[in-house]
Amino acid sequence: MAIDQNSAVPLSAQVKTDIARRISSGEYTVGEKIPSLRSLAAQYSVAELTVHAAVKQLQYEGVLESASGRGTFVRAVPTTGPTAVSGDLAAVVEELRREVAELRDRVSAIEAENDSR
Repeated sequence: MAIDQNSAVPLSAQVKTDIARRISSGEYTVGEKIPSLRSLAAQYSVAELTVHAAVKQLQYEGVLESASGRGTFVRAVPTTGPTAVSGDLAAVVEELRREVAELRDRVSAIEAENDSR
């Protein structure tokens, strides 16, 4: 999948969607090591940090798993939803809204904890 540099969808979300698509299609199978961040960054023509953000999100969702010094491996096939590569912009926007709400809750909890000190 070509990454659209002019899309309203963040580059890391596009990379995440494509990696998830590649896993769902069987290009990367469970237990298999995926290419390095550097290699993926070159494939997508984006910065390594962009790929890192996508990989971190897939790790958080339980799709990928990193082993220190060994690489990043496919842990599970993505479930249905935005990660499963619907390609639907509305689904991507909904996922971003959910993530923003989660971050808002986390920041509020941290602020409340700091206020109680």
